[in-house]
Amino acid sequence: MRRGCFVWSAVLALFLDQVSKIVVYGMLVPGDSMRVIGSVLRFLRTENNQGVFGWSYGPAWIYYVLPLLGIVLVFWFALRSTGAWPAIAYGLILGGAVGNLVDRIRLGGRVIDFIGVGWRGWHWYTFNLADAFVVAGIIMLAGREFLWRPKPATAPAEPAPPTAGNPESSDQDISRQQLDHAD
Repeated sequence: MRRGCFVWSAVLALFLDQVSKIVVYGMLVPGDSMRVIGSVLRFLRTENNQGVFGWSYGPAWIYYVLPLLGIVLVFWFALRSTGAWPAIAYGLILGGAVGNLVDRIRLGGRVIDFIGVGWRGWHWYTFNLADAFVVAGIIMLAGREFLWRPKPATAPAEPAPPTAGNPESSDQDISRQQLDHAD
């Protein structure tokens, strides 16, 4: 069950990321934008040759090595996780990481970003669905870790001590109990 959740969430995230980029690139010319929800959400056609949030991490090869390292770590953690929730979270992270790596390979080191979010003159970094899936997966894992912890399995109850009404009690057990309660 959990491996199926992991695989399907990764495949779905990768598929939605790549299809959304193809659709937006088909609709918009470079530098053009389209309002989706007023000034809060807009689509624009941009390419990013840097890392997350536009940060520069160093030489170009690092933008290939870090995602590959991340993908290996996601597989390692996902295969050791228990339950559908973390499997889906790791699948979203994997799908997003692979989606951006596909862009870098296909576009010579660039990633397609097209989602712009803002409010009253303030604008967040432009991102794509791959970025959103990675962040959603991380939030799911952090939420599970810090807000919702599965209750640990309780130890099996110990057998009740022998009592006077229990036919399996010996006279010696009953006498010991009477002495214990006499104090």
